[in-house]
Amino acid sequence: MTNQDFNTAVNNVKEAWKYPELFENVSKSERWLSGAAGAYLLFKGITSIFSHPVIGLTGAAIGAGLLYRGITGYCPMRDLAEQRKEDIAPDEVIISETYVVDDLG
Repeated sequence: MTNQDFNTAVNNVKEAWKYPELFENVSKSERWLSGAAGAYLLFKGITSIFSHPVIGLTGAAIGAGLLYRGITGYCPMRDLAEQRKEDIAPDEVIISETYVVDDLG
C-alpha cells in the first residue's frame, strides 16, 4: 500500500463522515453487528498475535474490516456486488428485425 493509496482511503473515510447519506449501504442493525463483531475479532487477533501469528493477523484484519463497516456504514464489497448486478441487467433493447403483417383476418 502506497502513501497515495493510504491518503485516498483516509479522504474517503472523511467524506463518509461528512456526508453519511451518500455512502451508507448497510442498515443500522448490520452496522451494530459488524461493529461489535469487528471489535471482538480485532481485540482477539491483537491479543493472540504472539501465540498464533497467522491466525492473529487474519483475525485482526477481518476485525478491522468489520469495524470499518460498522463505523462508516459503507461496505465496499456490497457496493461492488451492486455495481456488478447493474452491469448484468440490460439498459436498452436493440431490435434487429421487424415483421409487418398485412392480413389481419
